[in-house]
Amino acid sequence: MELLEKSLYAVPPVPRRTRTKTMKVLALGISRSGTESLALALRMLGYDHVFHGLELVEQNTWEPWVRLARRKWGIKADSAYQMGWSGITRDEFDVLLGHCEAVTDMPCAVFASELIKAYPEAKVILNHRAVDSWYKSAVNVYSPLMGGMLYHVLPWFNADVYWERQFVDDLVKPFYHGSVIRHGKSVYEEHCARVRGSVPADRLLEWTVEDGWEPLCEFLEKDIPSDDFPRGNTADITLGRFDNGMPKSVVAAQRSLVISTVSIGLVAAWGVSKTGWGIHAYKACIDMVQSVRQ
Repeated sequence: MELLEKSLYAVPPVPRRTRTKTMKVLALGISRSGTESLALALRMLGYDHVFHGLELVEQNTWEPWVRLARRKWGIKADSAYQMGWSGITRDEFDVLLGHCEAVTDMPCAVFASELIKAYPEAKVILNHRAVDSWYKSAVNVYSPLMGGMLYHVLPWFNADVYWERQFVDDLVKPFYHGSVIRHGKSVYEEHCARVRGSVPADRLLEWTVEDGWEPLCEFLEKDIPSDDFPRGNTADITLGRFDNGMPKSVVAAQRSLVISTVSIGLVAAWGVSKTGWGIHAYKACIDMVQSVRQ
């Protein structure tokens, strides 16, 4: 598989970032716990580039995060477990986040322990919500991404879609011990406890969207904006943005699937081309390939 990833599923390298500003805020709550509302709020407060997980969808930057996840979980050739630590360094995070003053959402939440260690100067926000409402929202978002054509078939026909599936398989699933449905609630609570236990009290704010501006601005030592607190997205909106974020990759994968299927048909039709049926089948396959290429 490593050989295929370096050839058939190779993607352009993500531009390497160089840190020129201090990492100031690590918002390490799991997706569906007000991450986008918080990202919007941090931008309104003046933080220069606030990372949110939807950037992966918009820019198809799955592959480097998958590599880091494999390091963390000890998966495949990217494993780097040494004395119980993944070995991911500040410099390696800076390659992806060097332009950011703040981060929110997944995949950063998966690397909460590593990020807290890498950026000890940053303040930490544990954004959270009631576990039952979080669970319902998370299942609604993740379940469609872990089945159907987009997960089972199309990844093998396009490099970007391939790495999106690897993101699910090698980052999301290990985080949830294999299943959001079975283990989501316990993982959510374990994650919150882990963050609480990793940060001194004066560097940590536990916060919900309902808390709004006041505790957030007090913690970050910012003036309270006159604007209403921003609201993020519902599960349906998130899935819609995910679908809209990868149309070119998905269309390319579908095209490759059709061409591959038709090519197999061409070979079969050629094998029986001496028969009347074979000639008609061969011509039909040619027509299909030409129409897909247009």
